[in-house]
Amino acid sequence: MLGTPGSIQPLDGSHTARRFFAVQELLGTPELARFYTDLLINSPTTITAARERHGFSERTAYEYANKLEELGVAEELDEYQDGSALWRADPVSGEWTDETTVEFGPAIIAVYGATSVDDDLERYVDRHGKAALTPAVTATINYLQGETTRRGIADTLRVPPVEAIAVTQAIERIVAVVTDFDPTLSDVTFTVDVHDRATEQSPYQRVDE
Repeated sequence: MLGTPGSIQPLDGSHTARRFFAVQELLGTPELARFYTDLLINSPTTITAARERHGFSERTAYEYANKLEELGVAEELDEYQDGSALWRADPVSGEWTDETTVEFGPAIIAVYGATSVDDDLERYVDRHGKAALTPAVTATINYLQGETTRRGIADTLRVPPVEAIAVTQAIERIVAVVTDFDPTLSDVTFTVDVHDRATEQSPYQRVDE
């Protein structure tokens, strides 16, 4: 996981303790987070379609779907496509409160999910640990808002500029795809464009685009 947090609190009273466990489980299991993210951005979709997009075996895909349903972040619908049941995933988010407060939403979950398939993210985690990835996501979002530069991110993260460029480019092509599904980013306006070529390289793709 990300280390031992002070606490993760729900964003409002309508969320239950289940959200706490969902966020913890997703952040700690990259493949599950990747499967969840695909369901989220392509809802409603079938398990078969989701597993084919990411190369999961049928058994693994259904195990993940059942796990997400158990966590309360996805459900099987009473609707079908080509004979297969459709599934829908819902955004999950929470706050980590310790010395500071960090909001965890689908974008951060998606980035953690991509660590198992994106070489730049995997390399960054290998060098700095999983906990270092969250500040990198936050810094990338600040960059997309026009509040900092990539060199500024390098200074903030205390990494070489070439490493800051690599990790932020990997993160921004994920954030660009997931942002519309992340309630923690609903009030965020990006002033830096992410090129289509970048989003085409994202480990997540929306089938309706």
